[in-house]
Amino acid sequence: MDFTSFPPEFIERMNDMMASGTLQLPPPIFTDMAGEFVDMDLDAKTLTVRFPVQARYQNPMGYMQGGMIAAAIDNAIGPLSFMVAAPNVTKTMEVTYLRPIPASVEEITVMAAFESQQERELIFVADVLRGDGTKLATARSVNVLLKRERP
Repeated sequence: MDFTSFPPEFIERMNDMMASGTLQLPPPIFTDMAGEFVDMDLDAKTLTVRFPVQARYQNPMGYMQGGMIAAAIDNAIGPLSFMVAAPNVTKTMEVTYLRPIPASVEEITVMAAFESQQERELIFVADVLRGDGTKLATARSVNVLLKRERP
């Protein structure tokens, strides 16, 4: 994805955080998981990210390990959360696994969306999909806005 299409205020916010050492882009886990931004709609507040299903992330039964599925979800909701309202962090994330992801699945797509805000809490949802559109998992994340330090 071409980051030059991001709104200038988003790029400025990210550059400020990177310059101060409080933000590393892309995060090492995103790089390790070979994530790829597929689509972003700032008006709808959605972000779609694709991840290959790597053999090293399999559990003993040959399925993608649940923690790696959760990491893929977090790697989609995280960037979206900064587009919605930085800085914020994950407070809780609930993942519902609908189907196992076998090694025969080459990649998964995570579609994350901002749902609502209640005071300092931001609510996000996500779907994990196979290439044919089959839903493999869903998630709901509650992020909390960090209090800004006053000079």
